[in-house]
Amino acid sequence: MKYSIVTVFMLAVITGCVPSTQERGVQQSSSTSTSCSSGVSCQNAGLNHAGRGTKKHYAIAAKYFKRACDYGMDAGCNNLAFLYANARGVKQSYTQAYHYWGMACRMGNQSACANLELAKDKVAAMHKRK
Repeated sequence: MKYSIVTVFMLAVITGCVPSTQERGVQQSSSTSTSCSSGVSCQNAGLNHAGRGTKKHYAIAAKYFKRACDYGMDAGCNNLAFLYANARGVKQSYTQAYHYWGMACRMGNQSACANLELAKDKVAAMHKRK
């Protein structure tokens, strides 16, 4: 059974795999600073800027997710890949999405592994055109 990338993400939201702002303890802020001190704090700030509790700022969310990924947080890599695949705050790039989903999958994120399989065909098709 194949699922779209959006379907997988929406399932996570519906089933409560993506906690609310209050559950994450994220303070609402209009700041555009991307300073965070850990994978968890970067991931939470990214989710906050992706629309959980504040106005949506996908470009800022992407910076936080990148930092969370750099800290080794699988969810940060997975979310950054989602932004690349859907052109949210970054230029659409299935190659980048595939890269970050691969990182998250290797870290054990099963959602990323499922998304990686879905993206594989798109990346292969892109390389054939070149």
